[in-house]
Amino acid sequence: MLNATRFVFAAILTSLASTAVAQNYPVKPIRIISEYIAGAGGDVFFRPLATSLSTATEQQWIVDNRGGAGGLLAVEAVSRATPDGYTLLVASQNVPVTRRYLSKSKAVDPNVDLTPISALWRTTLVFATHPSFPPKSLQELIAYAKAHPGKVSYSSSGIGTQAHFAGANFANISGIDILHVPYNNNRQVTDVLAGDVPLTISIVSSVTPYTRAGRLRALAVAGHKRLEILPDVPMVSEVLPKFEPPPTWTALFAPPGLPKNILARLHAAVAKTVATPELRAKATADGFELIGNTPEEFSAQLKRDIEVAGRLVKAAKIEPTD
Repeated sequence: MLNATRFVFAAILTSLASTAVAQNYPVKPIRIISEYIAGAGGDVFFRPLATSLSTATEQQWIVDNRGGAGGLLAVEAVSRATPDGYTLLVASQNVPVTRRYLSKSKAVDPNVDLTPISALWRTTLVFATHPSFPPKSLQELIAYAKAHPGKVSYSSSGIGTQAHFAGANFANISGIDILHVPYNNNRQVTDVLAGDVPLTISIVSSVTPYTRAGRLRALAVAGHKRLEILPDVPMVSEVLPKFEPPPTWTALFAPPGLPKNILARLHAAVAKTVATPELRAKATADGFELIGNTPEEFSAQLKRDIEVAGRLVKAAKIEPTD
């Protein structure tokens, strides 16, 4: 009986100690393992957020870039980390949502293998053409492609990317035959600028500098709403109501098993940060939409996005590889 009492007392003390640590969180710098390569678009946009999050939590957020394997290296590192709130993950939808349909192994369930904290921002894909390309609208592009089957090509950042999904979905719904030209570097836009490929589907921040200069023509945005920086450019779904925009976001995760009070503290810091007027202005200018949803909302969003990704991968006729 005495031993049992001691065990219960020890368990209570351990629980109280853990609660006290969580309530005082954070008491040291927070390491952010990022799937983005240093200097890449996602990395450049996240760093001002990291500075604001440092202010909100009164502890430094240190970015540890772990680019590689499409984001898998970063995700695996965080999924194995201690769930104490001092190792977090910044990642796109690639591994948490899409990878399960592209790989036979190492599938990740973001609601099991990680703790979703919040989606930070969403970006939008843009259909853009070289000015010399005859179609001047999405409707004209569809008509042109039907008149020239198999002769129209579009560039993307690679097979199995969100741009690939958007292009395949667009082609299937509109009933056209267009050629996908995947790139594994940043030439998917520059080759359209050079006139080597007539059409690109790329994130808005890669396209708008050239649309403003008249070097590219934006035909449509593959998003859920029109963009403030391209107000006259319609959504693809305005022309093709059945079109589903692919998930294109960056989010914050923790290892599985993160204590709820630390999770709440982290989300509060995110919510405060994304409400910063300076960051919101920068996001709008760059074509990003700041989100900051709750862990519960983000968890539900992940489930929906996984379903959407499954349909888009099927439409793109991509078979899982490794």
